[in-house]
Amino acid sequence: MRSTVLEINQTVKKWIIFSMIMFCYLAITSLFIFHSRGFLYPRSWVYQFLAILTLNLISSLLIFIVTVKNAYIVYLLIFQISCTYIMTKPFSQIIWFEFFLIMIMFLEGILLLSTMEITFFTIFVTLLTLVTNHNGFFWGVEVAQRTWDLKGSLIFLTLISSGLSIIIKSTFDEVLRNREIIGNQKRIIQKLSEANYGLQEYANLAEEKSIINERLKITREIHDTVGYTMTNLLMMLEASTDLIKTDPVKLEKLLHQSLGIIKKGHEDIRQDLRILRNTEMKESGSIKSILNITSLFREATGVNISVEYGNLPRHLDSHIDHIIYRFLQEGMTNALTHGNAKNIDMQFRYDNNVIHIILEDDGCGSLEIEQGIGLNGMTERLAEVSGELTYGNTYLGFSLNAKIPWDEHG
Repeated sequence: MRSTVLEINQTVKKWIIFSMIMFCYLAITSLFIFHSRGFLYPRSWVYQFLAILTLNLISSLLIFIVTVKNAYIVYLLIFQISCTYIMTKPFSQIIWFEFFLIMIMFLEGILLLSTMEITFFTIFVTLLTLVTNHNGFFWGVEVAQRTWDLKGSLIFLTLISSGLSIIIKSTFDEVLRNREIIGNQKRIIQKLSEANYGLQEYANLAEEKSIINERLKITREIHDTVGYTMTNLLMMLEASTDLIKTDPVKLEKLLHQSLGIIKKGHEDIRQDLRILRNTEMKESGSIKSILNITSLFREATGVNISVEYGNLPRHLDSHIDHIIYRFLQEGMTNALTHGNAKNIDMQFRYDNNVIHIILEDDGCGSLEIEQGIGLNGMTERLAEVSGELTYGNTYLGFSLNAKIPWDEHG
């Protein structure tokens, strides 16, 4: 996901820079056509100017066609600086040719160089513009020396374009860094949500296991108490049958002992049953489960979650509970990670043996909705109980709608 986003951002940046470079070449061509009638140079020079301009254009296009290695970037820029000098020497009094050619190199630097490198490069080009002279003879025609007014204007334009290039480069880099940071934060939040859910599941399982162990211990106590009491009573009753006629006094004493054993056993069993009643298995109601997962998500992410339970039954069967839990978990995670939502609204309604769940957010929605692992998982879980899932963009963000058949009396 991270690499895909970065590739998209790089592609957008390339297309923007490409459009600006093509505009500069179009401006140079238009200037050349406009001033061609006033040229004092032979027609062969016109062809050579266009040939050099074409080579310069090809060198620019190579940046967008192939990956230029660092070792060749210097050669590419030296070639373009040379082309700039040759093409602009006859136009000492027209600075716009040189300005647009310099602007092309600065735009290419945004793609090829780091912020520090493009800063040094713009300083170098500005100094080169300052010391370059266009006087002398060219193709047998004397070239008028560029005045300091024109040279100052060109340097001023060069400084402005270099500043813009550095700002654009810094802005692009900052946007990429921020998006990468946001992407990392989303992944961390998702992992925290999954970890919280796992810890909650583990805590519930550990608690239930502890309760089961306690109940087993109590049932053993009851078993031992009942077994001990019944065994003693059986032995005393057998002995009493022999004492009915032979020793009434001893029989009375034996019956009193039996009565004491019965009372003691009865009291022990009542005590064990009271403990057993207080250790009933935990039954987490559906509404309580929803409250738990939304509270955990709100605390972990800071997203505001509003829940309307409507007439949702307080207790559902465990399978339906699990499906709803997973649906809400995936829906909230998608709203944050894909939609950058700040608010999520949940609505529940039970109507004609169908549980209706609506989950809406205020995120950015999706221009092209692709049913990935998350939506597929929701659809498959709902299909297990003949449920349905619908989803789509809303005027506020994105909406998920689930219908889950469930018979309250079934």
